Formats: sequence, C-alpha cells, structure tokens
Amino acid sequence: MVQGSDTDGTATDTSSTTEQDTSTGVPTTTMPTTSIDPTTTTTTTVDPTDTTTTTTGETTETSTTTTGETTDTTTTTTGETTDTSTTTTDSTTTTTTTGETTDTDTSTTAPASCGDGILDAGEDCDQDNLGGTDCASLGFDGGTLACTDGCTFDTSLCVLESCGNGQLDENESCDGADLDGESCQSQGFAGGTLACNDACNGFDVAGCTSCGDDQKQDGEACDGADLDGESCQSQGFGGGTLACAADCGGFDASQCDPCGNDQIDDDETCDGAALANQTCESQGFGGGTLGCSATCDAFDTSQCDSCGNDQIDDDETCDGAALGGATCESLGFDGGTLACAADSCGAFDTSGCVGCGNDKLDGDEPCDGVELDGETCETQGFFGGTLACTEQCDDFDLSQCNDCGNNQIDGDETCDGSDLGGATCESQGFAGGILICATGCGAFDTTACTE
Repeated sequence: MVQGSDTDGTATDTSSTTEQDTSTGVPTTTMPTTSIDPTTTTTTTVDPTDTTTTTTGETTETSTTTTGETTDTTTTTTGETTDTSTTTTDSTTTTTTTGETTDTDTSTTAPASCGDGILDAGEDCDQDNLGGTDCASLGFDGGTLACTDGCTFDTSLCVLESCGNGQLDENESCDGADLDGESCQSQGFAGGTLACNDACNGFDVAGCTSCGDDQKQDGEACDGADLDGESCQSQGFGGGTLACAADCGGFDASQCDPCGNDQIDDDETCDGAALANQTCESQGFGGGTLGCSATCDAFDTSQCDSCGNDQIDDDETCDGAALGGATCESLGFDGGTLACAADSCGAFDTSGCVGCGNDKLDGDEPCDGVELDGETCETQGFFGGTLACTEQCDDFDLSQCNDCGNNQIDGDETCDGSDLGGATCESQGFAGGILICATGCGAFDTTACTE
C-alpha cells in the first residue's frame, strides 16, 4: 500500500488497517485518517465493489485510485466547497471532495478483463463462466441462464412457473394483462397495444406503432404532417389539402378537390380540357373555342363567337338565315337570293342577287362593281389610269383614266412628255435652261430653268 499526504493544518495522524471480508474473500482496506485543526476527518474503506467517503470539517479534497488490491491515497485540504466526482472503470474509483456542496458524476463500463472467460472482481459472469449461478439460484423456476457481452447475467431464457397467472410476481416484468403500468408510449412508441411476452420477463412491442410522431418510417405511407412529399395533385386531384390516414397506412384525400385534373368527377360539368364532347356550336354559338370554368361547374363561352347561331346578336348585321328582313330587292337589286357574310356577320353577301351591285355581270351590264369584264383605261383608249363602273352598271367610269404620257396634249393637259405646247424656260420668265413637263401633265417643271 502506498500513501501520500499533503496537509495544510496543525496536526496530521495517518493510519491504515486491512481486514479480510469473510463473505467475499476480498481484502477490505480502511484508508488513512487525517485530522486537521479545525477538525477534518476523512475515512475511506476500499472494497473492489464498494467505496464510502465521510467528510466532516471545513475543506477536504480526496483522490483515491484502486486497482486490484493496491490503494494509493492523496489528501489535500483547501477551501470550504465540497465537489465529489466518482468514476468507476473495472475496480478503479476516484473521489474528489471540496467544500460543503457534493456533486457526483458516475459512469460504469465493463471490466477490461470481460470476455476472457475468467470470473474477475466486478463481473457477474464471463462468457460461459457463470460462477455456479443458474436461473434457479436467481429466483426463477428454471430455464437457461446466459451471460451478456458486458459480463452481466442474461435471464431472458429463465422461466417462472408463476408466469401466466395474470399476477405480477417476483422477477416478472409483466404477466398477461398486468403490464405493471407500462404502455407502448412508456416503451418509446407513439401508440399501439403493448403486450407481455410468453416468459413474463419482457414486453411484446409487436402491437406498438410509431404512427403519430410526424415522422414517416418503414411500413408507413405517411405520418401526420410528414406526407413523404405527396400532395393532392400528385395523388391525381386538381388541388386541395392532402392529409395522412389515422393509421399511417395511406392518405386522406377527403379535402382534395378533383377540379383541375382534366377528368370529370362526381358532379362536375367539365374539367380543364375534358369538356364532355361539348363545343361552342353545341352550346348555341356559331364557333370559337369552348372552355371550362375554374370551378368545373360550368362552361366558359367567353371565347365562343355568336356569329353563326342564326341569331342577330349585338353588332351583327345578319347571322346565317337571320337577315333582319333584308332582301336583294331591298338592297336595290332586281332579285336573287341574299345571304349573310359567314366570316363576321357584319355585312350581307349579295353575290346571289341579280342586278347592279352584286359584282356579277347580269343581263346586258357592261360592268358591275369590281367586275369590269376585263376592261382597263388602256383598252378604253387611254394611256393609263384606273377604270371603274358607274353606279347604275350601265357604263364605264373613265374619270380616273388619262392620256398623260403619250407625248400628246389631250383634254385639259398643260403639257405631255416632250409636247410642251411650244413653251420654254424663257416663255416662263426665266433667262434660259430646259423646261420639263411635270408628272400628271398638269403643269411645267421649271427646276432645270435658270435665272
């Protein structure tokens, strides 16, 4: 045994006593006693499995390390605060005491020798070495005792004859319906039904479920707010709010709206491009593009055209067979069949009327509107211009025809090309230069004359 003492006081008395513990066969060591004025007494009794420290006085700091049967003790006295920290690894114990307040931090790991098959101090068992202990010696009625990797007893295969009587007996974790107040929730699950295993030494959590913890796990389609990225749209609906079923086994689409999925569902009139084979025409319009309302309960006819529905609407002059009472005769024709312009319903189609104004040559008409029977100003003896037909369709309108450009002064022409009618720059008041006839033959161009 090694002892060390550093004491700031008036008197120090250190003694050590080692006794034999007849129950375990392990030596019991009583650590030195240190007396300080003011009186401070520390007594430490070291056993590989038990350490007790008692402090009375102002200040004590003690560090004790025990490995096997050798004890090394260091005692330092300072201050008035007591802080105790104990760490047990194998059979090593460290205790620090300072002042009047005690704080203990304890952690335990398997002995370093665990796994060598030798039963050492601090071990219940080691591999197959059970130290002569069996299920019966631990209070069970039978079964097979085993050893854990941490060198503690594994009683999971031990059995009790009392198991199955529905009453919680010694060494039983549960029995039948008596679960000792435990539940799936107390076992770390979100819900479900907890049961007792057949050996009454543990719980059967097969009926427990994690459903309800808002975290999707294996076997769950979703869990609460965790929808695994799914939505009403991904489930084939037009919109709405998707939820998870109470059992996490599927989705609750009761709040999803099918409108918008391009499928006519339930009481929908239409849905997107699904129009139930309806068109603008079937809805009483002349043409256009039929749509569906945003709520899927009615058709959208805003892009439909009323022209063609045989009804004169708004700004229409006529519509199909609806001519508003107009006839070829009322429009000044001799007869024929009046129609409505199919492209706009904004004008009459007089191509079926007989008489002047229908752009068709009827009877002895030389022309009719734009129909000039192939005639032009040139064929009418003019040099150029635009030929037309009189309003009565009885002759050509030559008012826009002219001979300008034929180098001959005709009608009211001032000049025509090289025919200046004898005029010169000098006759026009200039000193000289070259006189030209202006385009249109109605005036002279004096830009080449000089002053």
